[in-house]
Amino acid sequence: MKSKALTPLRLAFFGSDAFSVTSLARLNTLRLENPELIAQLDVITRSIKPTGRNLKTFVDVPVGQFASSQNLPVWRADSGKDILNISSRYDLAVAVSYGRLIPGEFLSRTTFGGINVHPSLLPQYSGSSPIQYALMDDQKTTGVTVQTLHPTKFDHGAIIEQSGPIVIEEEDNFLLLLQRLAGVGADLLENVIVSRKYIDPLEVKSSQHYSLASKISPKKYQIDWQKQTSRQIRRASDALGALHTYKMVDIVKKKKHVHELYKVILEDIREVNIPTCVTLPGQFELGDRKMLIKTLDGVVSVGKLKFQYCGFESPETFMKLLPKRAGDTGQFFELQD
Repeated sequence: MKSKALTPLRLAFFGSDAFSVTSLARLNTLRLENPELIAQLDVITRSIKPTGRNLKTFVDVPVGQFASSQNLPVWRADSGKDILNISSRYDLAVAVSYGRLIPGEFLSRTTFGGINVHPSLLPQYSGSSPIQYALMDDQKTTGVTVQTLHPTKFDHGAIIEQSGPIVIEEEDNFLLLLQRLAGVGADLLENVIVSRKYIDPLEVKSSQHYSLASKISPKKYQIDWQKQTSRQIRRASDALGALHTYKMVDIVKKKKHVHELYKVILEDIREVNIPTCVTLPGQFELGDRKMLIKTLDGVVSVGKLKFQYCGFESPETFMKLLPKRAGDTGQFFELQD
């Protein structure tokens, strides 16, 4: 009789986003090419939620879409209770960017517990947003870790596999870095599964120090022109996408005096080193079809803007319509407390 260690695995894969899909695709390839290694691959992901205007559009998460395209069994679970209601039995749980704690009771039902692929060199950037923080902190390298799943805490398992340092390129943004780390993560996961390192795992010691990459708060998306350097603003944009600031408005609208801050969303933010007349943080001007804005230590350019209640537009259009929209309030962006 085969031992449990050599019996083909029944895997429960927990995931949600594009980072998850790369690992799931690799496991599915292993299942198809080596059925003596993986006998069953079930996918547990989030419920399909309504999105868009009036919440009338239903779009599955990337992992759900991939699983359906490959005819993999899919379970929907949004809470620990939902997970515990899954009736199937598994040998190993694999969690990759699932975003929910896998209950200890579920892990205890499995033969070998669970493992997780995390896009940082743990214990650095433990938490939900490691890629974003690596970019915002302007790190030069990052990496990927495979750890065991702790029954009660996130990112407190034993490290059983870890990549070497992966260079963060100058032109990297969240999506580009995610794609590269996802490939490395899939390689590490395949090695752990094939070599069966999940059985009585030996902990690898990391040279990194602990830091927390907590959920991104809305405040991270607002630019503080008085405190942030051009580099910090650009890297925040790389990590988070569109950022925002505020413009004071002082106009009469529908016979009512309006004096308040309006949100302005900024896209295509770049560091520039060109002559400009802006001298105070937050001051802006039009230059070479870009909006030039003074930061703490220099200038950034912005390629697209969205004034509150309006659509995205070019810097030229923004400046042309600014007097009508904001009145005589100068060319300054501000911080909303």
